[in-house]
Amino acid sequence: MSRYLSKIALIVFLLSVLTGCIHKNVEPSGKGIGTFRTFDHEYDYIILALYYKEHGEYSQAYALFDELYEKTGNPEYKIESIKLLIAAKMYEKASKELTALIRKNPENTELYRLMAIAQLRLNRVEEALSYAQKSVEIQPDDIRNVDLLASVYLAKGMNEKACKVYETYYARHHDNMTVVKIASIYYHRLKAPQEAIRLLETHSKMVGCSENVCLFLAELYRQNNDLEHLADIYARLYETTSTTEYAQKAAEIYAYKKEFEKAERILLKSKADERLLLAIYKHTGAYRKASELAKRLYAETLDPVWLAEYGVLIYEAASDRNDPKLLKEVIRSLTKAFREGVDDPLYFNYLGYLLIDHNIDVKWGIELVRKALESEPDSAFYIDSLAWGHYKLGECEKAYREMKKVIEKLGLKDEEIKAHWKKIEKCRSRKK
Repeated sequence: MSRYLSKIALIVFLLSVLTGCIHKNVEPSGKGIGTFRTFDHEYDYIILALYYKEHGEYSQAYALFDELYEKTGNPEYKIESIKLLIAAKMYEKASKELTALIRKNPENTELYRLMAIAQLRLNRVEEALSYAQKSVEIQPDDIRNVDLLASVYLAKGMNEKACKVYETYYARHHDNMTVVKIASIYYHRLKAPQEAIRLLETHSKMVGCSENVCLFLAELYRQNNDLEHLADIYARLYETTSTTEYAQKAAEIYAYKKEFEKAERILLKSKADERLLLAIYKHTGAYRKASELAKRLYAETLDPVWLAEYGVLIYEAASDRNDPKLLKEVIRSLTKAFREGVDDPLYFNYLGYLLIDHNIDVKWGIELVRKALESEPDSAFYIDSLAWGHYKLGECEKAYREMKKVIEKLGLKDEEIKAHWKKIEKCRSRKK
């Protein structure tokens, strides 16, 4: 039932469009104005014709529209019937009828467009070109005529001429769609990507960076692997459309190119990717900004991961890491995050090492480090934390055995590992 109603609704809509054009000069009384006539049941004919058209029964629809034309003399009905002939692939018949109709209506460019299409279907490209040229000659500012003529030139492989047709139109209108069509011919047909880029860039700066223009430009830069211009285009697209997806793409490229200030600016304005912004703050050592962001994200989302991040970041941002209030806040944040569901070895090790290194609760610290090692038993950094815990408890031999594994994996390049190794070796020697 719903499908039936939707089809009826479509027919009614088509009827309103068609009759709006056909009868704009006809009185409802049934007496025609000018050369057009009306007759009883005209709307019934139209409804039935549209029904046949909707169901792909083009021959029946054609017959009805043709009869409507005979009864009224209105060429719009004839044009509709010829469209149905083309849809039914009856190109020769359409061509003959169009020839007669063009004699009566020599200034109607729609007839020339239909004739050009019929001739193209019959592989009469020269004839199609002639009719397409005539339509542009009569109405050079109708983009439908311009599109058709350019299409015929492209079908003939005359790419430069197609480009010239669009360029002539563009010189008068400077519209977004036409500049994209010209750039597409440059890129796909003339194999001149730099010319396409130059044209689109000039248009975007003089007229504006509309979405379709800049997306095409972005694709050209992407194919050239020109990340600098690609990021800037996405940033301009964000400014034009306020679409956060474009801001995120721009920020990702800026971050990849290590242009962190640009990435930060667009992320702060768009709020497109808070995780990326946090990662940038951490990477650049802006721990205070990072901690404030993590705190806000936890307040907004109640996701305990942000609380864990907050605990880590306030410690990293601190000028005095031995401040008892600071250590208490770090421990409180991380333990609360664990209670709320965080189960990540990174945070277990972080809190564990903090408890060990600051001599707050070494045994608890070792427990947390062991929990981290359950997930990642080969992590040299977690093993280092464990070795440091044993050292703090005076278990020098255990510390030495664990630390030796770290040295085998990482060597002594890391200053903290190097310092641990020296102290553990000294402890072991003293014990012996």
